[in-house]
Amino acid sequence: MLSQDQINQFEKQGFLHLASWLEGEKLEQVIQAIEKIEQMDGPEFFREKTSKKIRTVFAPEKFDSSILDLIKNSPLPQEIKQLLKSDFYLFQSKLNTKACLESGVWSWHQDFKFWREDGMLEPKALTVAIMLTDVDVANGPILAIPSSQQEGEVNSYLNNPDGVHDENLKYMISQSTLASMVDKYSPIIPFTGKAGDVHIFHCNLLHSSYQNMGVVDRKLLMFTFNPIENIQEVSDPRPEYMVKRDTSAINPN
Repeated sequence: MLSQDQINQFEKQGFLHLASWLEGEKLEQVIQAIEKIEQMDGPEFFREKTSKKIRTVFAPEKFDSSILDLIKNSPLPQEIKQLLKSDFYLFQSKLNTKACLESGVWSWHQDFKFWREDGMLEPKALTVAIMLTDVDVANGPILAIPSSQQEGEVNSYLNNPDGVHDENLKYMISQSTLASMVDKYSPIIPFTGKAGDVHIFHCNLLHSSYQNMGVVDRKLLMFTFNPIENIQEVSDPRPEYMVKRDTSAINPN
């Protein structure tokens, strides 16, 4: 269970850091599951162009029950219910890896800008990022501008009309907009921590990440949860492994 102070912090800053959320045998089980999944292949798998290391695996819970257990049989559903204050479902899931000295940047953006095209009606979703490796400032951590979700949707421009899941993002934030957000809500915060730590962040929180300049690949297991009433069908949906069609509520234990 989250404390009221933690809930207040999330609502004010747009993110929440939970240290040692996953530990011991359960953490090791998930890490081993991810290592096995990384040896697989299919349409859910996106790899680096040169080394062919994993960049993203969508819907990793399809491939191992220990990952599904994090969604179904852990404190997570109760914690998400406390933050969303409504019934919710799993909107998207993925493993995001930043290969050391190889993977590029993710420019500043707000997730809701993209998810609205998937049928999301309002910016009510949140994402849970579980660290599967230690992450410090050298490993290309997520960077966030605290409380920037309070701004609503900021100005952006169409950069790459064909962008779907590409570091060359479809929508980009201008330097002047970014400067105004940093001036208003600074300082920028890196999401660092130990393997097993969790960061939960709002879908309108401005965030980005830079290249992994460390010696360890950075791995994040990410689940996005959306209120069940906050979605509508679209005429040309992305594949189901990218944006889930099953909006059945996840019930806390």
